Amino acid sequence: ENVAAILRNKLLRLPIKVFEALQVMSCFGVKVDQDVLSILSGSDQFDNLISSLGYATQEGMIEKRNETTYGFAHDTIQQAVYEYLPEACMKEFHFKIGMQLVRALRGFVTPESLLCNSITFLAIDQMNRACDGTDPNRLDTRIKNTLASLNLKAAERAIDLADASSALSHVRFGLQFVGDTGWSLCYEICLRLHEAACLANYLNSSPDEVLKHFEEIINHATKFEDKIKANCIMIKSSASGNIQGAINSAFIILNQLGESFPSVATPEDIQNAIASIREFHCDDPKEKIMNSPELTDTKKLWSLKLMDHIFPYLHMMSSNLLILISARMLKISFQHGFAPESALGFFCYSYSLISTFNDIE
Repeated sequence: ENVAAILRNKLLRLPIKVFEALQVMSCFGVKVDQDVLSILSGSDQFDNLISSLGYATQEGMIEKRNETTYGFAHDTIQQAVYEYLPEACMKEFHFKIGMQLVRALRGFVTPESLLCNSITFLAIDQMNRACDGTDPNRLDTRIKNTLASLNLKAAERAIDLADASSALSHVRFGLQFVGDTGWSLCYEICLRLHEAACLANYLNSSPDEVLKHFEEIINHATKFEDKIKANCIMIKSSASGNIQGAINSAFIILNQLGESFPSVATPEDIQNAIASIREFHCDDPKEKIMNSPELTDTKKLWSLKLMDHIFPYLHMMSSNLLILISARMLKISFQHGFAPESALGFFCYSYSLISTFNDIE
């Protein structure tokens, strides 16, 4: 307690501009990149930020850890500075910082640069902290849509890293910013946020939440193509409790995509499927593959993805539809272009020929 009191007294003796600069810095945690501080200091609200932090460095409150980073000399200093302000004032600090970073994003010539990506995620974090538990309607529609879009980007990035918890947090804020009118005013962002919610909840093993967002998409999506991704996720989610049901659902969607299959593969179906692929092998299949374009037809691409999803389930069920699925994947690839899922088609087709017909040629 004595140490905390001494630290508090030292902080209160600092010039007000220096103390405010420390409060700004504390909003980022124990350290912050100098490029971020430079962006903030370019605004009227934070015009003395860099010089004030220089004074704080001389006082031993913070230190320049390398050429590009400022950090608090100790975690307790950051905590003391951050907790000094009431929550409402703290949120206002986060809001001002976040808005300045959002404005700065518009000036980047290369949006995919490392600095731009860093500023993007810092801006999202600051605005989410500022708006957590508050009414987002104080923001104008353009800003809310921008923040929803940035949270969507962060959620999709987190999903790529299999970080379901972070993804769900960003989805929650994104949906908060689009509000009740999201489907009518920013349809694409709203659709992708619910798709991200489906996938993040699937990764998080939360089937009830997957179903909730799936139903939201089914009830509001305006065309069949916009429902396909949600259906794919729902099929994978439901397979844990009902494999045959997931397979049946997949075949219904495939039929809607123009790829119909029999309920049971007859020997004639299998022979026809093999013959259809051998037509493509008659010349030089390697050359044909190397010269084939990338698959761009959206429906065909989703067809491949769906067949990719149900392959392990068909394998578990020892289904003779496997060879029909693999042959169809190759047929689509040869006729319309290749995708990453085409590789599984080659594997499944080869596996089926060897295991069923002992055909290694």
